Amino acid sequence: MSKKKILIPLALTVFIALLSVLAVPSGLANADTLTFMETMVPMRDGTHLYTRIYLPGSGQYPVILTRSPYGIGTPGDAPDSSDPSQWPGQVLNGYAYVTQDTRGRYASEGIDRLFYDDGPDGYDCIDWISMQPWCNGKIGITGGSATGITTYLAAGENHPNLVAAYSIVASANLYNDLTFDGGAYRLDSMIWSYGQTLNGLSQSHLLTVVPPPQWGTIPAHFGNIYGNFIDMVSHTSILYPNRAVDSDHWMALPLVGGDTSFSLLQPFGDEILSNPTENAFRNKLNVQDDIEIPILHVAGWYDFFSRCTVDAFVALQNQGNQKLFVAPGTHGGLGALPYDPFYDWFDYWLKGEDTGIMDEPSVAYYVHGVDEWKWADQWPIEDLDYTNYYLHCNNYLSTGMNWFWEGSDSYFYDPMDPVLTWGGRNLGLPAGKFDQRPVEEGRDDILIYTGDPLPEDLEIAGPIRATLTVSSNCTDTDFTVKLIDVHPDGSAMLVIDNIIRARYRESMSNPVLMVPGEKYEIEFTLGDISHVFKEGHRIQVDISSSNFPKHDRNLNSGGELYTETEDAIKVAHNTIYHDFYLKSFITLPVVSPRPNVHEGTLDIETCGLSYHGPAELHIYDEAIYLLFDGTWIKFDIYYSGENSFMEMYKGMGDCGRLKVFIYHSRSSTYVAADGYNIRFRN
Repeated sequence: MSKKKILIPLALTVFIALLSVLAVPSGLANADTLTFMETMVPMRDGTHLYTRIYLPGSGQYPVILTRSPYGIGTPGDAPDSSDPSQWPGQVLNGYAYVTQDTRGRYASEGIDRLFYDDGPDGYDCIDWISMQPWCNGKIGITGGSATGITTYLAAGENHPNLVAAYSIVASANLYNDLTFDGGAYRLDSMIWSYGQTLNGLSQSHLLTVVPPPQWGTIPAHFGNIYGNFIDMVSHTSILYPNRAVDSDHWMALPLVGGDTSFSLLQPFGDEILSNPTENAFRNKLNVQDDIEIPILHVAGWYDFFSRCTVDAFVALQNQGNQKLFVAPGTHGGLGALPYDPFYDWFDYWLKGEDTGIMDEPSVAYYVHGVDEWKWADQWPIEDLDYTNYYLHCNNYLSTGMNWFWEGSDSYFYDPMDPVLTWGGRNLGLPAGKFDQRPVEEGRDDILIYTGDPLPEDLEIAGPIRATLTVSSNCTDTDFTVKLIDVHPDGSAMLVIDNIIRARYRESMSNPVLMVPGEKYEIEFTLGDISHVFKEGHRIQVDISSSNFPKHDRNLNSGGELYTETEDAIKVAHNTIYHDFYLKSFITLPVVSPRPNVHEGTLDIETCGLSYHGPAELHIYDEAIYLLFDGTWIKFDIYYSGENSFMEMYKGMGDCGRLKVFIYHSRSSTYVAADGYNIRFRN
């Protein structure tokens, strides 16, 4: 427990240089002692990676590492020690800072295999750092987006000198949790893949993957890739309305080998597509169950990696020492965090300073609809009522069960005329809470189910699940689900969406084709969200079979994925059932109306603290927290009990014992908390 800074906003933009995002000079380094070095660090296979080292001065320091495919600087271009603005903020805050071009990128040797080697390479880099005279043996790693992926992959190797990590909008299970989302390929990731091919491939990479007789054609192939990249970008919903169907490259088939220039310069892209089913190849990048170090995970609800970051935290939270911050925004701009936790996190783990960050609840998350931050001790949060909203006939949605006679709804899905992406958790495509009416209008391949106006606010926080009973005339097809908030003015704002490829309905590792006409119950997760449907708003669910170009088009043939051409395309006649026996519904994690955060007045004269004024009392499953003036005090719960009108908790922390009584009446709630020189009342 310690005094923390007053909460301040932090604007995060992943596509600007990470150094500038995190640079908060504090005057801990002296310009006269700043030291810069650069070298080629050997990996276990003899490949050398370009590495830059920034030191506060002579001596030993804790180290923060970032490994990047984006280019860390030109060899020989050293920063000016007399100009602190040219130096990373980490150095100015008393850390040695190390950056490294990843394999096959910019000044590094080797072949770029799109993160596939970044676990072992990260370990070897950390091992090299640990043996340097300027390292005190404590190393942290950080990054956002692609550098966040390299952060997770290195963390999964569990080097003994790697103490902690700070990852922003990334994945610890890239292929399974994102690249093949719901079994469908995230086609929007091709914008990033093409951009990385056009910029940053090292000479070592190019002269290795391109056969010598074709070296002279490399510039022409770059020109072809640039033309296809421009075609994709100029036919996305960035230029509303989305006309991806008019793009030669978005619509091109097959996906594997279809762009010969891309396949030549970046052949690993085709290797990824050649593994559409979860297997050992894909699981190599799944490290979220292997990580043993503390990580602060930063996500954004409408970020490309939203689901991945939350899933990584959920997989690791039971081991303790994990934190999750979920901001409101998108990959290009996450929005404001409640405060900037970067140095609080690393100062605690690498310098041993009591910054107070471990006295906070584990999770801070933004609530859309009411635009406020909340805290929790776990994710999903406690006290959720998982409520089913059933699809009914006449396009109706409600919590009421279906009747015998309600039947089904059908539509035709034509891969040559897919439903176009408009909003959501995207990369390179506009992301966020977009009005879906322009997508819905004039189409007969979207089933829309809408509930009654809500009599009061409805808050959800956690995973959204869809359960559909379906059939098709094809052996394979896709099903998409969108959860939508319909405002009183009629705008239909997207909350969250996802897809399931029918052949993966039972398992992502053992695909099973459908029998035409046979009925199947399919259950899948849309991901996590925190949102309040306001009083008078309506909940809506849209069902279809495409979301393009966010996801690739299912050709409905049941053939080998990503290798087929237009000749394989079939039009699917898909049916959604919703009667008494064959139900279809979406499950929402509804937050309990009983508050677990109580506002009141606190008097405290202990633990070196002296305060009288407004405060909050937070009650979670495992701990009690007092929050005042930006300071958290934690009490681990060792006893709890409740009845219909009273709750009682006893906790123990650095400030001694705390006993809490919460009395409920029909009209009010009274809270009293007492400890040694601690008194809280609401």
